[in-house]
Amino acid sequence: MKHNNYLGLKKSHLALAISCAALPMPHLASAQATDTENKPVFEEVVVTGSRREENVMDIPINISAVGGEKIEDLRLDSIAKIAYYTPGLTVVDRGPRDESPDILVRGLNTGGLGPGFSSSTVATYLGDIPLQVDLKPIDLERVEVLIGPQGTLYGQGTMGGAIRYIPAKADPSEFTATVRSSASSNAQSSGLGSEYGATLNFAITDNLAVRVNADSIQDPGFIDYNYVVRESGVSNPDPDFSNPDDVAANLRQVKDANGEDTKSGRINVRWLATDWLEANLWHYYQDTKAEGRQLAHQLSFNTGPYESGMRYEEPNHYTNKLTSIELIGDLGFAQATMVYGQSEYDELGQRDQTDLLLDLDYGYDSFPSFSAYTREEVKDKADTFELRMSSQHEGPFKWVAGYFQNEYQSDAISEEFTPFFDQFVVDNWGGVQLRPDNLEYIQLTDIDEKESAFYGELTYDITDTLSVTGGYRRYKFETDITGGFGLPLFETVFLGEPQDAINVDLGRNQGEDEGDLFKFNVAWDATANGMVYFTYSQGYRNGGVNSVPECTAEQIASDNQQLCALSDEVLIDPDKIDNYEVGYKGLVGDRLSVSTALYYIDWTDLQVATTTTNGSLPITGNGSAAVSQGFELQGSWLISDNLDLAFTYAYTDAELTEDAPGLVGPYDVYAGARLPGHAEHQGSLNLNYTTTVLNGYDLDLNYGLVFASDVYNMVGGPEDPLYMIDEDSGDILAGDRGGEAIPGYAVHHMSATLRLDKWTVQAFADNLWDKYYITGTRTSRRNLQDENNGPGIEWGNGFTQRSYGQYVGTPRTIGARFTYEF
Repeated sequence: MKHNNYLGLKKSHLALAISCAALPMPHLASAQATDTENKPVFEEVVVTGSRREENVMDIPINISAVGGEKIEDLRLDSIAKIAYYTPGLTVVDRGPRDESPDILVRGLNTGGLGPGFSSSTVATYLGDIPLQVDLKPIDLERVEVLIGPQGTLYGQGTMGGAIRYIPAKADPSEFTATVRSSASSNAQSSGLGSEYGATLNFAITDNLAVRVNADSIQDPGFIDYNYVVRESGVSNPDPDFSNPDDVAANLRQVKDANGEDTKSGRINVRWLATDWLEANLWHYYQDTKAEGRQLAHQLSFNTGPYESGMRYEEPNHYTNKLTSIELIGDLGFAQATMVYGQSEYDELGQRDQTDLLLDLDYGYDSFPSFSAYTREEVKDKADTFELRMSSQHEGPFKWVAGYFQNEYQSDAISEEFTPFFDQFVVDNWGGVQLRPDNLEYIQLTDIDEKESAFYGELTYDITDTLSVTGGYRRYKFETDITGGFGLPLFETVFLGEPQDAINVDLGRNQGEDEGDLFKFNVAWDATANGMVYFTYSQGYRNGGVNSVPECTAEQIASDNQQLCALSDEVLIDPDKIDNYEVGYKGLVGDRLSVSTALYYIDWTDLQVATTTTNGSLPITGNGSAAVSQGFELQGSWLISDNLDLAFTYAYTDAELTEDAPGLVGPYDVYAGARLPGHAEHQGSLNLNYTTTVLNGYDLDLNYGLVFASDVYNMVGGPEDPLYMIDEDSGDILAGDRGGEAIPGYAVHHMSATLRLDKWTVQAFADNLWDKYYITGTRTSRRNLQDENNGPGIEWGNGFTQRSYGQYVGTPRTIGARFTYEF
């Protein structure tokens, strides 16, 4: 099904401006007369989201394509910013310390928006290799976002959708080199941010080429950590704040403590071996040294709006590597693609753990100088193989078929330290000896997973304007987790174990699951300029097991603290969705191009974040059912020869349809409760004006905004139940879960881009009016004495709990960017 009226022409200045607002619709190539009727002609946008090269307007699914030019001109340096221009997609932005983005699609989420939250409903690809990374989108052809289940087209199971970063390939026909740099100033930062990098493309022979890019990003940060203890276990984290000398003796200030230093690089060796065989070797590297959280503690600790109350600096250093080989063969009747890749991930981080231990109420607050921190180390590896064939023959039938396999291994260690608490225990509680390393808690986790699937789609063109598609996926998932916990300080200080003893009681949990998914699609070219489609598709998220060992009979009967899972807390069932969607793609009149979708999703056996009965350890469980329904719109309007408007809008209504016992801590959540993480209304506007100055140089002016209504930070948000019953005493308690509605916002941006032969110069202002806005919360307002005014709950020797905080957006940033092409 082809819309010939969308065939592209050579871009004019107007087309360049419009491609800066690239949407999943044809671009306007020119406002000049291009046919006998003097109508504007739209440029074809080719994507590969359907596993073959097609005009995005001919693909009867919800797909967005954000081109490399738009990524550069609008400074879309993360998937969080790309999501601003993709209706249906939401990314919880918590700053550079979070190693991978938390991505939501169409409201499919039950978890809170704080640390440890992971939606895991969207697959992220670098090329054809799935990779969970906050990729810096540099030197890309485009980013494709497919909304809705894609398990019959893609290897990795995708319940909510797929995001594909398509890197630029080496070109053996030319030599090119590009250097780029930028400098920026943040309204709340004391330093300057900078970025610089280069891309080099050169041919070795007529059919062998290399493309290399390397980049550095340095962001000074804007959150101040002004309450860091000078000496762990010695300094008082809660001194007399009315006495400046007492404060100075115990605490130190760290300016701009949420900065980032990221180095990234990518190399592609491309060999056009024959006229039917292409080989690509890829290597990707990204290393990030992040500082603290993008978090403020105004309510819990009376800080400033860009000030953290944490007692420790919280650096996080993580590295992603990927090496892959891709073979593409033209077999005549079909294109065959084989991909193999190995990825590695390493992380070493530190965070303040004081509040969690205080909240356990084991007497830590009796130690006047108590503070605690956690060190975490993670090493992940994955091997991915995919073989796929896509038909190329003429005729009414088109098909895609593939096999996918991914083997994943992870080794993680988490250690909690309580400096000098051992000395306090010996002096006051009858401890028998000290624990020199202060190691209070240790957790080991070893994960082995394997996912495999056969998948495919078959399309039949019933007529020139009507086609049907059927899709099928057969999947299998296996998981083997060994994990355990230990309490070294307790065993050394109270039980007399050796001072360096680490006893971890390991347990092993295994599980597997297999099943089938189906898809059905009908597409109809209702007019010469528009297509209507209907899709039914099923989505699936892998189940498995939790890493917490199952409780023994002795542990269940014990009166002491136990770290284990009950039998019904070990297994994780898969959750599934049935997605129904009706959409339209095409023209409205001569100058307005739109893409719309109306959808309904039935979600069953929800995977939810919860904790174990013993030890309150984080696990994943299942519960309840939900629906999500909504409307998505994106479009481009050619106002005049030099002025155009790009826009997006999404309405999302997602809520539980069954009661969920104990979903929020011990609290029940009832049918009708709104799901967290998404705004009911969100969208963007971009007004682009293109002209010529200085004897014919192009000048592009852009003014735009992104907006969102309020977001619930947990299921039901502020809609508390009337009461709950305490399981131990049977008392009726007030049903206060501490949820809230995070206020909506509108953030504006502006830029001017001048193209001077080989130079491109841009001046920009992001968050133009310096809007203060909140992107998420850490824990809930149950940790406050007063939900509206704070402060945090007080413990023992005057400790104020600071676990509740608010993640904040980046303040106004003004800067300039420079690019030179050789």
